[in-house]
Amino acid sequence: MLQNESVRGWMELVKTNSTNTMQSLAETKLNPCHYHLSEDAKKRLRWLYLLCYDQRGNISAAARKAGISWPWMSHLKQVFEHNNKDPRCLEPESRAPNDTSNRNKIPKETENLIIKIRDDSLGSWGKEKISWALKRDYNIKINHNTVNSYLHKRKRISPKISLKNSKAFENKKYRNADDILLKVKFRPPKILKDYAPGALIEKDMKYLVKPKQEHYGKRKDNYFYQFTEKDSFTRIRTLEVSDQQDTATTITCHKEAIKRFPFKVACINTDNGFENNNDFSKELKRENIFHFYSNRSTPTDNPRVERSHLTDDLEFYLKGNLFNDLQQQKEAVKKWENFYNFRRPHQALGYLTPMEFYALWKKNPAKAYCITAKWQAYLKKQRLRLACARKIRKKEQIETLMNFIDAKLTQTKNDVEVAKIQLIDCKLCSIA
Repeated sequence: MLQNESVRGWMELVKTNSTNTMQSLAETKLNPCHYHLSEDAKKRLRWLYLLCYDQRGNISAAARKAGISWPWMSHLKQVFEHNNKDPRCLEPESRAPNDTSNRNKIPKETENLIIKIRDDSLGSWGKEKISWALKRDYNIKINHNTVNSYLHKRKRISPKISLKNSKAFENKKYRNADDILLKVKFRPPKILKDYAPGALIEKDMKYLVKPKQEHYGKRKDNYFYQFTEKDSFTRIRTLEVSDQQDTATTITCHKEAIKRFPFKVACINTDNGFENNNDFSKELKRENIFHFYSNRSTPTDNPRVERSHLTDDLEFYLKGNLFNDLQQQKEAVKKWENFYNFRRPHQALGYLTPMEFYALWKKNPAKAYCITAKWQAYLKKQRLRLACARKIRKKEQIETLMNFIDAKLTQTKNDVEVAKIQLIDCKLCSIA
């Protein structure tokens, strides 16, 4: 029995792989513009691929292989050719009837009862509640969809497209547009972080406070701006300093960073700052770089570049390397970038420098991935240890809190004072 299940599972896998391969070929040949299609349209596209390329136009043979009738295959071929071979014409048509005038209708009295119940509820009851009220109060059983139809007919509902559907329609129009950008408004998948050099670049901007403030308060002239791009796998970084933070400066700094990376860049992850939108996204599209965005107010979606900014503060800027002169600051940051990439050992890289780790990956990728896996295992162990410690502390704090509640509700004033002191000692009050 187990053997039969194994064979059946293997056959399903072969069938799925074959379907996926045929779908890829059909998309390449018959959907070169990569229009977004439904599952039914994709299935019909595979049938037409069988007809046009596998069976060389033989409708009968293609229909037998696809498992459909000859007239249906012929009809699909005519529709496809009549629409200039646009794959969107293969979308299934709506099954809603064109004429519903011959349907049985509910009595006028029942219709008035529906409207009366709706009006008595001040327009707040929906179709399900009205249907239930009809059955309960008048012993009239009507489907809630029928109730909804008459509410629309008597204009008791504002027929609006839901926000979900309207967004889906806008997204579909955007996917079919010619100027679509290679970007998504969510963080990149975890697998990219340690996949290969250049698979994912984390980008962020750091404010550098000038030692001698020119103006009082948060004025633009009081800051320089450090544009950081860091490869998530090798930790190789590029740093650019400017006195501007607009999109044009971001693009210029990005172009300089691309030149200094010793590998090609496939994806980049940024926050939602204004300098990372519009023209910057268009520049990434020209370079065929996929653009991910971190979730709003979530620096942990860009963890490695954010952590490198802490290293900048502890090991560089707090050591007296902040200047008021822009050129002097640029020269100092250039030396720090070189030291970071070629001299500074990284614990996450087995105490190799980023450039040494990149050279190791080119020479022996398996060893480089082993170092990465070892570091991730260490991080997982630390997370579990801290989670366990927090759980123990939380359990003790909850028990102390329950003792205080019991004392407050049932016991004397002295017992309440003792329980209150215990509650303060367990540090629950300091969490806020």
